[in-house]
Amino acid sequence: MPNSINSAKKSLGQHFLHDGKVLSKIVKAAKVTETDHILEIGPGKGHLTKRLLLQGCFVTAIELDHDLIIGPLKEIASNPKLEIVEGDARTVNLKNFIANTTHFKLVANLPYNAGTNILRTILLSDLPPQLSVVMLQKEVALNITALPGKSNILSNLFQVYFDTNFHFNVQPRSFTPPPKVMSGVISLERKNKPFLPKCLHLDYFSFLTCGFAAPRKQLHNSLSQGLKISIPEVKYRSSQLGINSELRPAALGVEEWVGLFKKFREER
Repeated sequence: MPNSINSAKKSLGQHFLHDGKVLSKIVKAAKVTETDHILEIGPGKGHLTKRLLLQGCFVTAIELDHDLIIGPLKEIASNPKLEIVEGDARTVNLKNFIANTTHFKLVANLPYNAGTNILRTILLSDLPPQLSVVMLQKEVALNITALPGKSNILSNLFQVYFDTNFHFNVQPRSFTPPPKVMSGVISLERKNKPFLPKCLHLDYFSFLTCGFAAPRKQLHNSLSQGLKISIPEVKYRSSQLGINSELRPAALGVEEWVGLFKKFREER
């Protein structure tokens, strides 16, 4: 019978990364130095945690699974540069654990079943990291880093506030147990001048949801359907920004979507 302390829990989307080469590449992508304060979400058995600690940095690791905290993570819990917090990263108040600084980094192998929600919660909070290097399901990673032509809700949301980059693929064999899909490592670096104030991100997300209501249709059809306004009105407002509303929503870049959001917001 498997030991629950060491076994992955499907309900938590656990896949423990054990590949040493991949772990080293993640640490390198995060440009970790001894002066960094690293936030790690879901340390699991501590493989990435140990690599981070070797750089001399301070690590705050948030783990939801109590069995891992009293099991594998207990072996490194005495390290003075490691703080292990039991809790859900989507609800934990980071201000209790991260010093009043905007220069901490997020480095994590995020669970597949909650990765996007965790990213939104932390990156769009009042205390966003300066740099995030995270592993996600490859499809999600590509969506977040997509360029015009393949843009989507996630890319147009995160790229308002962060410069994104897809770094490398990770094969299923790098995990225990191996997932059924490929993974990808991406970085998100906070923009010095974001395209929108953080206080508008929920309104902007709602607008994007409307804008991609019919992603295979032309932009004026999709926005008309999502916003419940006439197609001629959508065409007119888009033309004022020099945007061709006959394009599909995915063809537009983040700055064009921000421009549309502002235009429809001021004229509603």
